Amino acid sequence: MKLKYALTTGILAIMAGQASASELDVMWYLSSDTEEQVIKDVLATYTEAHPETTFNLQIVPYDGIDNRFAQLASAGSLPDISKTSSMRPFIRPYLTDLAPTLGADFLDQFNQGLAAGAKLGDQIIAAPLDLTAIGMLLNVDAFKEAGIEIPPIDQPWTWDEFLANAKEASEAAGIRYPLVWDVSASRWLTFEFQYGNHLFSEEEPYEVVFDQDKATATLDKFIEIADGYMPAGLFSGSSSDNPKSLFLNNQAVAWMSGSWQVPSLAADADFTWSAGPTPYGTVQSSMVGGDYVVGFNTSEHADEATAFIEWLTATGEGQSAFNKPLFLIPANLDIPAIDYGDATVSEALQRFQAELTESPVYAATDQGNSAMQYVWDPIIQSVNQVAAGQISSADAIAKIRKAAEDALAADAQ
Repeated sequence: MKLKYALTTGILAIMAGQASASELDVMWYLSSDTEEQVIKDVLATYTEAHPETTFNLQIVPYDGIDNRFAQLASAGSLPDISKTSSMRPFIRPYLTDLAPTLGADFLDQFNQGLAAGAKLGDQIIAAPLDLTAIGMLLNVDAFKEAGIEIPPIDQPWTWDEFLANAKEASEAAGIRYPLVWDVSASRWLTFEFQYGNHLFSEEEPYEVVFDQDKATATLDKFIEIADGYMPAGLFSGSSSDNPKSLFLNNQAVAWMSGSWQVPSLAADADFTWSAGPTPYGTVQSSMVGGDYVVGFNTSEHADEATAFIEWLTATGEGQSAFNKPLFLIPANLDIPAIDYGDATVSEALQRFQAELTESPVYAATDQGNSAMQYVWDPIIQSVNQVAAGQISSADAIAKIRKAAEDALAADAQ
């Protein structure tokens, strides 16, 4: 890919010598307080190496970005480049197909879960930019106090093994809870993934494949864990306990959360901690989240936009420039490991990345399916109701299945 990139940019450099400089319009939403300065620095770095390409950056809110895309498309004023988390059907006709320029194998270098969302038949309509991973964070000191050795990342405990060890560690270290868990639809759904259950088929035409009996049994097990190992009322909503605060304050041995917590742990934890290994049921699974970069075929500068997208996503320089200061996992698996300037942080993010690599494709395609926007709320509401004793697990799974079926129908309109 480096040779291909050199050829692409070399051609553009020649073109730039024959034509005036191009200013690319970039639309970008922020996932953290520090990202605005980071993307400004990234664009400046690229312009320094490619003076013929400058950028007009527009920061936009993430909420309502699909409506913004639709309005800009109708007005004929789409930007040259944008960050996005999904490529919904209505915008796909406007997206640049990267395959003719970057090659049909361009997506082979990325996390395959996220890459799956960038394909449209033989077209490549996006380039993966960054990753997030759901997984377990552990208080290493507590396990040491109990004399329990945490297994390597590629040999995780089963859930039953983990629960027994976490309870023993909490008792030995005098810590209140073996486990805390973000009260989140995506964190719960990851548990279903770990028993082979997922909502949607992995490829179009999409259909709901959430098995009623298997998913119900898994939810029953989750409620047993919530009742036996977590703060009372955490998932029913009757508790005001904050999982992050409990873990950071040495009141929980383990915390089911994700890679985005690494900066806070690096700054605030006064104990030794690690990312994973995350326990498994029948399948090792995280949940893949992340962002893409897209170009628009309405652009007058499509070649320059494609060259920038390739640099940002398919080179170590571009991936490091964006992901390193934000403590994000690079989407590209072929680049050298990023040194984040903190050994614990670097190891944690590499461990999260390893768990993503082992995850099934559905750990990304469920998350990336645009119909999921209608299902997240019904998921967490249903799980909360089971935890509160208001409905059965079977009723909850039936409600979630119905929400998923309705979502597919709504998304197709």
